[in-house]
Amino acid sequence: MGSMAARGFRGLADPGFTLPALERVAPPPSPDVVGDRIDRHTDAGDVVLDLHARGGWIARAAVDRDRRAVSIESAPLTRVLAEIVLRPPDVRHLDAAFQALANAPGERSTVRQEIADAFATRCATCDRAVVADELVWEAHGRGAPAVPVRKEYGCGVCRDQRGGAEVRHAPVDAADIALAAAGVDAAAATRAAIAERFPVPDGHDALAAELVALHTDRQLAGLAAILARIEQELRAEPVEAALRLAFVGAVLPASRLAGSHGAPGTLRISAGRVRSVPGGQWRERNPWVAFEDGFRAVRTFVQELESGQVPHLPARFGGDLQSLVDGGANVVVRLGGPSALRSLEADAAALADRPVRPKARLVLGQGPPRPTQESTAVAFVTTAWALGRDAAATLPVEALLAGPVQVPWGWQAAALRRSLDAVAPLLDVDARAVILVDGTEPEAVVAATLGGVGAGFRLLAAKLAEPDEAATSFVELLPPGAAVPPAARTRANVALPALPGGAGDPDLVQSPGVFARPERYDARPFSATEAARAVSEAAVAVLRARGEPARTERLLGEILVALDRSGQLRRLVDSAPPRSLGGGSGGPATAPTAAGDHVDALLALIRDELTRRAQRRLVEVAPGTWWLTDRDDIAGSAAPLADRAEWAVYSVLSTAGQLSEAAFLDRIATLFGEHDVPDEALISACLESYRSADSTAERLATDEDLVRRSREHGDLLAALADGGHRLRMNVWLGLREQSRRVGDRRLGDVLDDRERNVPMSTVARGPIDALEAVDCIWYVRNRAAFAFEVEWTAMLGDTVLRRHARIPADDRLIRFLVVPGERTELLRHKIARSPLLRAALDEGNWHVLKWDYLRAFLARSPLDIDDLEPYLGLDPEVEGAGRQMPLFDLAR
Repeated sequence: MGSMAARGFRGLADPGFTLPALERVAPPPSPDVVGDRIDRHTDAGDVVLDLHARGGWIARAAVDRDRRAVSIESAPLTRVLAEIVLRPPDVRHLDAAFQALANAPGERSTVRQEIADAFATRCATCDRAVVADELVWEAHGRGAPAVPVRKEYGCGVCRDQRGGAEVRHAPVDAADIALAAAGVDAAAATRAAIAERFPVPDGHDALAAELVALHTDRQLAGLAAILARIEQELRAEPVEAALRLAFVGAVLPASRLAGSHGAPGTLRISAGRVRSVPGGQWRERNPWVAFEDGFRAVRTFVQELESGQVPHLPARFGGDLQSLVDGGANVVVRLGGPSALRSLEADAAALADRPVRPKARLVLGQGPPRPTQESTAVAFVTTAWALGRDAAATLPVEALLAGPVQVPWGWQAAALRRSLDAVAPLLDVDARAVILVDGTEPEAVVAATLGGVGAGFRLLAAKLAEPDEAATSFVELLPPGAAVPPAARTRANVALPALPGGAGDPDLVQSPGVFARPERYDARPFSATEAARAVSEAAVAVLRARGEPARTERLLGEILVALDRSGQLRRLVDSAPPRSLGGGSGGPATAPTAAGDHVDALLALIRDELTRRAQRRLVEVAPGTWWLTDRDDIAGSAAPLADRAEWAVYSVLSTAGQLSEAAFLDRIATLFGEHDVPDEALISACLESYRSADSTAERLATDEDLVRRSREHGDLLAALADGGHRLRMNVWLGLREQSRRVGDRRLGDVLDDRERNVPMSTVARGPIDALEAVDCIWYVRNRAAFAFEVEWTAMLGDTVLRRHARIPADDRLIRFLVVPGERTELLRHKIARSPLLRAALDEGNWHVLKWDYLRAFLARSPLDIDDLEPYLGLDPEVEGAGRQMPLFDLAR
């Protein structure tokens, strides 16, 4: 997991773009994540499968990299979007089609002119004829019918002659009211024809009528006229798809749900009724203006598609998988559903005996969109309007006929299981399945994991992005029959194939006994007790490897991997849906206690195991953040990841020569693996702390120099020793520092014989070796001590969390952390991200002191310890705006 996830430093979560009308229905994946995965797991000519596509984005990325693709679209509208994404129309052809539609003949005039006539009005300032963009309707009194009260229109003459904006607002006049009330001819026929586009079951005709009633008569007439010209004219498929999506962008803005300036409002349908119809006031948007806005969005979208640095290769559509080999096609696009999965299974069976077959190396894509009441309502209405009854009938209309229902996460797991089952026979043994997860909900990662495991896949890695992290959550799976790393190898380090019942058999898992032989995963049923034990062991292993506290989001992926390695996930999905797997805070239990599906039950088990009262190895040091409690675990943990990341950044900057920022991030990514993957914010903070002021994105450099810093460190310790003597205190210098040379003498020469041989027990309480390692101590024997740790980095693990953790807190011991001013922001970031470090600094009575301010204090004459207070803190008082850190009362 680590080396893979570590590549996430460079913009892997940069969001993709799509049409505004589809953002809520089908948000796209991150293009950088998609490109990175395709490059990493496939070669030219390989097939990439997207089983729940949201507009052909992954297929486009595959084609652009000389791969072939299968895109199973999750909804009819995303199938239309895929037509544009994979075969963008020429903007000139798109403009020509729009103008042809606008000037197409209607019943009395052109389509655009007839709609304009229905919204004709006059400018309140110059009395010229204009066309209203929208009218505000308002009901005067409860139960009274709404009437138009204000209008918004554009008047170019007033703008040119009087100044100000072109858009004007004014009260409606009698002609406006009369025109709005007049309606249009054949309004009833239009309403009936539009209602037929909504596939509602018998007995729910009221829903179709309410959806049609969201529009006024003249809005319906205008939308129907636009739609008729889109459906009747013969055009190239990408151009027609663009016009249909422009129309999608006009449907809700040209309804009573319209917000200010045509922004679409919220559409809620529950129990077969529209629940979001505005009452007192609503806006009537001109449908042609709304269609123009939708077309403008589509046109901009097409231009953005063609503005990338890498030219898009043309997509050639094929009918089946075999056409990707011998038919000259490079993309197969289908609308998702049971029939699409059956077609994939049939294609796999037909290709089984073919000598030449597509090499499917990667399943990549987002999980099936988890429907909500709002997203289903929006998709149903816009699909019925733009694509018709048959397309809308493929959507889960039943969800709109029931009351508010939250779709369980088990639904998503089951959908993934069905789709992965269908494509498993197509995959090579070295293939990967990567599910990109929307958002930061742990349920989504667990659902994707259980869906893959249920289809016979093995979990290779999982990551849940933290809420404030710019990264993408994902689940990476191995196909059935693939060996789970680490694979068995020969003495020559050659990987051995997985043998049934032997080395590398993915169906074998470790038995509970210490000396027991591996057993098949299905040898025993799921055990909540064994699963809970695996949860604790995985969490402890991650924390020991990281050497610092970690949030639940960081632990979840490794816990899921550990549960899969132990066979518990496969046993779980093969069991009956549990009601609960946890037994409360007292410990794990096997008896069910509450309703739920596998996803909820597994998360409950993990949560209960981490938080149970009898938990002896883990503690929650901050909400959702965990650390070790066992002394042996803490002693055996690695150096804090934050410190290792900082040293890695400095090392690469100081030794790699000229390096771009992108190359630097790639280099850093190779230095970490498994559990110790630093977050992007930490790497960024380290880079900002160590890069020189003249660095650019194309050429990074650092001003840091070890020899110079070592010399400055020695000089500062010598000045500290001199300052302590001027304050008439005794001075101690660390044993490892006394032999260093400063100028023409050793640093230890500044101490007299009594100071060099002082019993450390009279200086402060604590282990002798820990006290002897402190850089500098001013002390009054048996009364007070001032310990100074001088660092040129912000690496505090060894100093604060290890050495000084052994020196007990004492009112007579004051500790100072002396750091260069260049480390201020990095130190602030580390303190903010680590509750362990915050607690140690607080409990140890630590005060931060910057190098320059320490020099300024030591240069004062006469020297008074009370004068040190304004120099303390990350934002000291002497800087004018920082917080003042209180000092202390010197024991007398």
